[in-house]
Order: sequence, then structure tokens, then C-alpha cells
Amino acid sequence: MNCFNHPEETAVATCIDCGKGLCKSCASLYQMPICNECNLKRVKSVKGNLLRVYLPSIILFIAGLVIGTINGSFVTGIMLGWVSAGIPWGWKIITFIQPRMFLFLPILGWIFYFGLKLILSYPVGLVALPIGLVKMILDFVSIRRKEKNVKDNLHSNLEGAGAV
Repeated sequence: MNCFNHPEETAVATCIDCGKGLCKSCASLYQMPICNECNLKRVKSVKGNLLRVYLPSIILFIAGLVIGTINGSFVTGIMLGWVSAGIPWGWKIITFIQPRMFLFLPILGWIFYFGLKLILSYPVGLVALPIGLVKMILDFVSIRRKEKNVKDNLHSNLEGAGAV
């Protein structure tokens, strides 16, 4: 089997996702033997997952900003947006640390439990939101670098193969 990108080179590995042959230089581009196309798919998948994770906070921030600005001032809108955007973060943290005994509650217990959890999500979210925002920014910067790196490698392989 020969390398998919460099047909004149003998393959020393295969892509773990699609099985294409990879020569020594292609197989050593990343930590694992993966072709550029499959790695780009993985990076885009991670990028999409990041957006899905942070989308509720973004929507709640915008909703709080609009409601606060309409009913008060822009500063009120920012504060209401911040509090609203923190709810999903507080909810996630409370869900992570809660005991599993709540699984066996009657319906009235569930209503009380979710109401209490929502109320506690506000203050916990106020603390968790800045930490989550920093993590989100770092994740997006990292994924953008990875995406650029993969695209550069893909472009250089296409140039080397004479496809561009």
C-alpha cells in the first residue's frame, strides 16, 4: 500500500478513521496516524460541540440584555444578561455535585427539587460563568489553531501532489 497523499511513498501506517495509507511524513503530522481530511472532520465536530455547549448561555445573555434594556437601562440589561447566562453553568455544577437520592422522589418532590435547583443555579452560575467564559475562549482559540494547522497541512499536501 502506498501513501494516499504521496503515491510514490510506501505507507507505514493507515488513518485510524478511514484506513487511507500514510507515509512516514504524513503519519507523523499529528499525535496519532490520521489523514488531514479525517482530522479536519474531527476538529469541525469538536467546534460544533463547543457551540452547542455554550449556546444556551449566549441565548440567555441576549434575552436578559434585551429584557433589561427595554425595562431599564443598558447596565440593567448587562446585569440581567449576566445572571441569566449563568443559569446553565450553575445547573451543570449543581447536577454534578448532587447526590443521586433524588431519583426516587414523588412528583411533588421533583417539583420542589427542580425549583430549588433553579434558585440555586443563579448564585452558583454567577461564580461559574466567568470561569466558563475563560474556558470557552481558550477552547475556541485552541480549536481555531488546530483547524488552521490541519488546513495548512491539507493545502501543502495538495500542492505537493500537484492538485492545486
